[in-house]
Amino acid sequence: MQKRILLFALPALLLWQNSTVANDGISEINNSSFRTPIKLAVFPDKINLTNLRDEQSIIAQVQFDDGVTQDVTGKIQLKIHDEKVVGRNDRVFVAKGDGQTLVELSHSGMSVAIPVNVSNSKLDPSISFKNDIVPVFSKVGCNAGSCHGAARGKDGFRLSLYGFDPNGDYHRIVREMPGRRIDLALPEECLLLSKANGEVAHTGGTLIKAGSKFHNLILRWLNEGAVNDSGPIPTVARIELYPKRGLLNGPDTQQQMSVVAFYSDGTDRDVTDLSYFLSNNDNSASVSSDGLVTAHNRGEAFVT
Repeated sequence: MQKRILLFALPALLLWQNSTVANDGISEINNSSFRTPIKLAVFPDKINLTNLRDEQSIIAQVQFDDGVTQDVTGKIQLKIHDEKVVGRNDRVFVAKGDGQTLVELSHSGMSVAIPVNVSNSKLDPSISFKNDIVPVFSKVGCNAGSCHGAARGKDGFRLSLYGFDPNGDYHRIVREMPGRRIDLALPEECLLLSKANGEVAHTGGTLIKAGSKFHNLILRWLNEGAVNDSGPIPTVARIELYPKRGLLNGPDTQQQMSVVAFYSDGTDRDVTDLSYFLSNNDNSASVSSDGLVTAHNRGEAFVT
């Protein structure tokens, strides 16, 4: 799978010592002047869902007249024009039926409508080893150089570094230790899952919680027969990181990030939970493993 790095620029995380935030979302500076919200932006600006398992998270950001931005995803009012086409769970949209509709979002007197296109809403595709399972190994660190991605592997198990050889990884997982590393008769008790979720002693500790999205994804792959991808599959052509930039005011202010992958077959996919985030300046802004940026000291940071 191709790997791309994009930058999210925080061009001066300015901190005003006496700044406060009013309940209506408009910040007050030194208790004398008020910011005015001038733009509401929603990322991504359109939603494409192409099967039953497809989902897309959104980010809503307000820009003020002085350039400061604020993540208002949890504060927006939202209206789905046709709820037979798309549903939502918090800020995540899921397919309900084929068709097109609009999602209207509003905040501080401003509104934005984004188009939604849903196709193959009843199609529940099988789990892809290369596009679903290997990225999980990368996200939780299984195939990192400090773990099983080392040249000689670790504890008798080796994976290719960050999944550069998925076919080799498949062979080592499925064929090297039949009945132990994976067990299709008792998939929940095989080493692949029981070590990752901490039920069996594991040098790397607990990496995947039992019952979590990643745990259930691997379990479904095992229940489907732990098959490898047959024939050509879509590859990642590029990824986009949203929002592109932000200006955060004050320590502990936050901005959630979202990542969308665009594939060679023209489809796209929300891969925020599969992405690994880094900040080049934790002193100014740190970023969590799930893409939540938190401002600290005045300065600039780039998130990759």
